[in-house]
Amino acid sequence: MKREEKYLSLNAKIHIAKIVIEDSIEQFNRQAIVWSAGKDSTVVLNLVREVFLSRNLKIPPAILIDHGQHYDETYDLVNKISAEWGFKVLYAKNDDFISKVNNGKVLIDDLDEDNINELKKINFDFNKKYMDYSLETFEGNHLLKTVPFNNTVGKYRFDALYTGVRWDENDARSMETFISKRNKPEHYRVQPIILFTERDVWDYMFDRKLPVHPLYYSGYRSIDGKYDSKKISDKPAWEQDLDNTEERAGRAQDKEKMMERLREFGYM
Repeated sequence: MKREEKYLSLNAKIHIAKIVIEDSIEQFNRQAIVWSAGKDSTVVLNLVREVFLSRNLKIPPAILIDHGQHYDETYDLVNKISAEWGFKVLYAKNDDFISKVNNGKVLIDDLDEDNINELKKINFDFNKKYMDYSLETFEGNHLLKTVPFNNTVGKYRFDALYTGVRWDENDARSMETFISKRNKPEHYRVQPIILFTERDVWDYMFDRKLPVHPLYYSGYRSIDGKYDSKKISDKPAWEQDLDNTEERAGRAQDKEKMMERLREFGYM
C-alpha cells in the first residue's frame, strides 16, 4: 500500500527536505543528482541547488539515464537548465546495446560480454535470440537503465545520489527512507522529497517558477521514453484529478508491476 504524508504543510516538507540535504553534505563527499528533467527530479535538483549555493558550494553533477528513447523536448530542457544553472550532466548510456539495435530489436549474440553477463544475472532466457529495444520489459529496463546507471556511479565513485522518489508514487517505493544504502556499487540514495505528494510537487514547481517539461502541458503525468509514455488527458498534468487517478497510468503497467524486482538490481 502506498504511504502518504497528508497533514504536514508543504513548507514543513520543504524544510525537512533541506535538512536531509544538509545532513547528506555533512556525511558524503562525492554526490550527484539523478535527473530526468521530469517534475520530481527537477524539484530535487532545485532543492539541492538552493542548499549548496547557500553554503557557497558548487552544484553537484546530474546523472541522466540516456536510454536513447527520450523526447527531443527532454534533451532540450536538460541542455537549457544545465547551461543556465551551471552544473555538469553525465549521460549514463549503454552504447553497446543501443548501437546493436536494428528495426527495434537486438540480436543477443551481437551483445558484448558485459551485457551478456548482466543478462545472466537476471536469469534471462537465452533461448530467445532477440531482445526488444524497449523500456517495457525487465531485461530492457535492466540493460538500458540500471546497468549504465550503476556503471556511471562506479566510474565516478559517487557515494551519495539525490533522487526524486516519493512515497505516494508507487507501492514499491513506499517503504523508502530519507537515506538508504545500496550495494554493487556501494553508495547511498538520498530521497529528500519522499513526503511530497504529486500536488506538492506541482505547487513547489509553480511557486519557484521552475522550468516545466512541455509534455506536461499536453496531458502527460509521467514522462520517460517515447514509446512507453502516453498522455492520459488533454488537460495539463496539474489540472487533472491527482487524488483519484494513477499518476503513472500513462506508463507501461507491466513495468510498474515488476518495479520491486527492478529495484533489487539498482533501479530507482
